[in-house]
Amino acid sequence: MNQGFKHPEFHLSRADDSMVAALIAAASDLTLVVGADDVIKDISHSLDDSLAMAIPAWYGQPLESVVHDNSLPLMRKMLRSARSGKPAQRFDISHPLQGGQQLPVQYRAMRIDSDGRVVLMGRDLRPVADLQSRLLTNRQSLEQNAKRQKQAEAHYRLLFETTSEALVILDPASGRIRDANPRASRQFGVSPADMAGRKFAGLFDKAQQPEVQAFLAGVLAVGTQQRLTVKMPGGGKEILLDADLFRAGDLRLILVRLLDDVGHEGAEAAPETSLGNLVRGAAEAVILTDEDGKILWANESFLAIAQLPLAAQAVGRSLDDFFQWGGLELDVLLANVRRHGRVPLFAGAVRGALGQIAEVDLSAIAMPSGSPARFGLVMRPRAGDEPRSGQGNSDLTRTAENLIEMIGRVPLKDLVRDTTDVIERMCIEAALKLTGNNRASTARVLGLSRQALYLKLHRYGITDEG
Repeated sequence: MNQGFKHPEFHLSRADDSMVAALIAAASDLTLVVGADDVIKDISHSLDDSLAMAIPAWYGQPLESVVHDNSLPLMRKMLRSARSGKPAQRFDISHPLQGGQQLPVQYRAMRIDSDGRVVLMGRDLRPVADLQSRLLTNRQSLEQNAKRQKQAEAHYRLLFETTSEALVILDPASGRIRDANPRASRQFGVSPADMAGRKFAGLFDKAQQPEVQAFLAGVLAVGTQQRLTVKMPGGGKEILLDADLFRAGDLRLILVRLLDDVGHEGAEAAPETSLGNLVRGAAEAVILTDEDGKILWANESFLAIAQLPLAAQAVGRSLDDFFQWGGLELDVLLANVRRHGRVPLFAGAVRGALGQIAEVDLSAIAMPSGSPARFGLVMRPRAGDEPRSGQGNSDLTRTAENLIEMIGRVPLKDLVRDTTDVIERMCIEAALKLTGNNRASTARVLGLSRQALYLKLHRYGITDEG
């Protein structure tokens, strides 16, 4: 509903032509004055600089020549409505621009004299069109995500219900069942719908309930796979409860498998005897590997860094699947651990399953002979402003002090050359020591060809014992 001024003759009677023109220009983004012959007589606009040359060129042109063909019928209707004295209405008109672009404008048309001249006051609709386009894109993205989520849920539900294993998913804080597949519900003689929300420990005989509750509490406390042998309700057969803590986004849940083969210990049980003095629930991430660097066991802290919901997704994979060694190769690292028993502190980066890179400080040790695991890695994330391991080398510090004393005595280019030589020699010597004087491995670590390494060894006089 439009409502005009009640007393324009009183408030606006002293407004001259310049003031009226300024008011109209301020109230619109683009203003066109069109004569009775539908030719553009005057123009005012406050559009962006990209249109500063295009819009003034409309002056003296027929209005139809600067309006998109699809908007011509609407433009003619707008002019007829204005010249007939009808109240101003909104009309969305599109103007073609160079390069196939469009300038959408919402006009209000008003007759300004009896000769048929009309003023078109327009508002630039490009911000609105851009916002609508973004909203449409976001809506399509949300719909696609919702579709993918429904598909993933359907796949999960199909696998969960048709798998040959009896599976139960629990809330670790309350010990209540969130979901159970048909095979698990048949084990207890309860329908899947009736299983949801019940205490898992309450499904067993009262004598076993405290043991089951303590078992679930242990899974939550240490964050690693736990197993417990129990009897089915009513003194039935023995089964093995195999429980593991996993993440679903920010939610932590417990997955319990009900195994009939009580004597089967599984492939992940062997490393448990190798944990020794390592703290399973430590804030530091801990990994146990075999002779070839294949992961046998990983604690909850490493799973958090690697963005993995289950330890099973790490077990059996190579360390190279997760780590970036900063030029150091896995075989060189393991060779040094075998030779020296441990590598005390070095820098690395963990590639998470979701693409995140976490900078870490690591230490590697050789496990006792005869244990299933051969190597152990302990690491902690490094803060963004924390220096990388190995920085602050005392030789470099002494070199820097010597350089300061030489400033003013030796030209800068000579200082830079000498400093580069010192650092290069130290890097080569450190790489040789790290690789046990294996020149092929040293060349790979330094990113050099063998020929380039030999030239540098000869230049610096580094022997096999160096």
